[in-house]
Parts: sequence; C-alpha cells; structure tokens
Amino acid sequence: MIPDTLQNNRALFRIMKSTFIGLPSPQAIRSEQFPGVLIGSDPEIGDHCLIFGNVFIGDRFRCGDHVLIRHNTSIGDGVTLGKRSCIDTDVVIGSHVTVGEAVWIPRATSVDSNVVIGEGARFLAEPFVTVRKGRTGRGIILESGCTIGKNAVIGPGVCVGAGAHVDDGAIVTGDVRPVKRAE
Repeated sequence: MIPDTLQNNRALFRIMKSTFIGLPSPQAIRSEQFPGVLIGSDPEIGDHCLIFGNVFIGDRFRCGDHVLIRHNTSIGDGVTLGKRSCIDTDVVIGSHVTVGEAVWIPRATSVDSNVVIGEGARFLAEPFVTVRKGRTGRGIILESGCTIGKNAVIGPGVCVGAGAHVDDGAIVTGDVRPVKRAE
C-alpha cells in the first residue's frame, strides 16, 4: 500500500511485498488531517515492514525485513536499519547511522549522525506510566560518532557522548563521556 503522495514516485524506489507505508497513528485516525510520510530518493524497504504516518525519511534509506517505524519520527540520509528493528514514537535519527538487526529504539530517543548500533543492542525506556503522569524524564541520547556494541544494554536517560564506544554486552546505567580527539 503506497500513499497518494508517493504513488507518482513508485518507480524511483524498491518496496517489497506486504509493506505498508503511511499507516495512521491512533491520533491521526481521529483527526481531520492525516500527516503522511515523506521518503527521500533511492530507498530500499524490505518485506513485511510497517511505516506509520508523520514520518520523514531521508535519501538512500535501507531497511531489512520486519521493520517497524512509529509516527512522529525523523530519519536522516544514508540510514540503514537491520531486520526486525523497531523505531518507536518521537525518535530523531541523524544521517549515516547504522542500526543492527533486532534493535528497538524507544520513545524520545535522539541519535546523532555517524552512529553505529550493533545487533541486539537494547535500550531501556522510562516506563510508559511515568510518561502518562507527566513526569517525563530525558530520553536516551547517542551523540555523533559513538558506537554501541552488539547486545549492549543502555539504561533510561543515558547519554553516550560523541565518539564514545560501548563494548559488546556492556550494561550502561550512567552517562558515557565524549572521547576527546587528539589534535
């Protein structure tokens, strides 16, 4: 299913079977205006993917099979999402980011440019009940050029600094300082 806003550009990208683009969020179903999806040039989208409405995706986007992208999300140019990954609501992802297989990026996470997230990395979010009561904490922040190793666990509200590296399987409960570059 391709929304009318993308129908004219259908020949410009590859979409596999059973993929839905522009699914309305529960809020959009009840509104008079439906915020669509904007996808840049040259995307490749795998089988059985769901991309909700009010999503912006830049050029040269690649995603594997069984990927879910929730509403109110912005994804930059040259981003790759591994199969079985999920990008939750209100997420911002910069350009040239690689997300490995089976990674869930929770609500209100910010991922700067040139970040690499390894396969099976886990990001823990604040409980939804806390968000509903208006006591929102800071979302997870991954600053530019950081690397998250495969199967690493990042706790709620953690900031991984620019250029920092989190080892495979590490459990991070506090902020990680940026790496200072030698001049």
